Amino acid sequence: MKSAQHLCGSHLVDALYLVCGEKGFFYNPKRDRGIVEQCCHKPCNIFDLQNYCN
Repeated sequence: MKSAQHLCGSHLVDALYLVCGEKGFFYNPKRDRGIVEQCCHKPCNIFDLQNYCN
């Protein structure tokens, strides 16, 4: 994932698993809309995803 992409739903979760690995990540769709705004409604890149790793 070199370029920015739109990632929604299970694609977003899969990308977080891939980027964060064993560190894990914090994602609560009912409370945390930031990543959805940043990566689903608009395209995001790997550096954006890393901000959500534990």
